Amino acid sequence: MALFNDGDFGAALTEFEASYKIHPAAGVLYNIGLSQKSLYRYDEALTSLRKYLVDAQKIPKDKRAEVTQLIGEIQALLATVTFEVTPPGTSVRLDGRELGEAPTVSSYGVAAGLHTFEFSAKGYKPEKKELKVVAGQPLKLAVTLEKIPTTGRVRVTVKPPLAEVIVDDTPRGPGPVEVELGLGGHTLSVQLAGYTSYQGELVVTAGQRREVPIELSKPVVVKKAHFYEKWYFWVPVTAVVAGAVATGGRRELVSADAAYRGRLPTGASRAR
Repeated sequence: MALFNDGDFGAALTEFEASYKIHPAAGVLYNIGLSQKSLYRYDEALTSLRKYLVDAQKIPKDKRAEVTQLIGEIQALLATVTFEVTPPGTSVRLDGRELGEAPTVSSYGVAAGLHTFEFSAKGYKPEKKELKVVAGQPLKLAVTLEKIPTTGRVRVTVKPPLAEVIVDDTPRGPGPVEVELGLGGHTLSVQLAGYTSYQGELVVTAGQRREVPIELSKPVVVKKAHFYEKWYFWVPVTAVVAGAVATGGRRELVSADAAYRGRLPTGASRAR
């Protein structure tokens, strides 16, 4: 009571509520209602004062009339705000104070003036709305929270067409393909018979939409040379021919170069 009389209504309400929890006396409800009214928590004050009128067994007529009049005065200061909130379980706050969760809190009596409503739920983006309330004019506040994305979409285009797209070792069909992937790193493979396969890593961020072009290439074919096209095939032959000419033997061996240039001796010849 001393805290209330000093104008420290928040501390007084805390003490009254602790007292009522220990011993739920009707008289304490009256004090709770007055403290809530002084804090402009009119909707809660109405609940406490109405409960006081019900729970109190013996209330003097003048006291009952006083409380009834107080309830009427509070109601005149209020506007009922009805909440339509998605998803269920969304926390509802009024001017920084927790009211509860939707749909349990479906409406609330709000005092005239400018107020800030905050809505939050796990896995969703929080939302804040400012609302001007006029006493006696009910309002509806519809809120749909936006879900925080936990995936990203990737479109893989391929050249040549119909190359097989494989993500995280799972075939996704012939390209182009569009897949929705969880956040983080993924393996990407593109394969087609007769082409060099592609292997790489794909990193996905929240809410991302991106296109990944992949172009496969033909493998490089190395032509195999014939045995007579190799340089070392001719070296020994030339050496043997030159050696034979130097010895002055009966049979003259002419090198391929000499034969090509037409350096044959005069007269009849026989080649082997």
